[in-house]
Amino acid sequence: MIVGLPVSLSGGDSRQTRETREFAERLRGAVSVPVELYDERFTTSLAQQAGGEAALDSRAAAVLLDEWLNVGPGSADRGGKE
Repeated sequence: MIVGLPVSLSGGDSRQTRETREFAERLRGAVSVPVELYDERFTTSLAQQAGGEAALDSRAAAVLLDEWLNVGPGSADRGGKE
């Protein structure tokens, strides 16, 4: 599972980043598949630029997954300090 990590533009953690990390930890304890965090900065703006008929959040999620697949699965927690 991939969880979008909302790091700040500077790359630091915010309250929402910390909450997302806590959520990912709870998720790891609840499922039997790997859970990875991935930096979601700019996914919404890239989805807006690409356009399309799907909801913006869905397009942003597709951008995040595409980027994650291009970098290569298995490099957990990219895009932020752990």
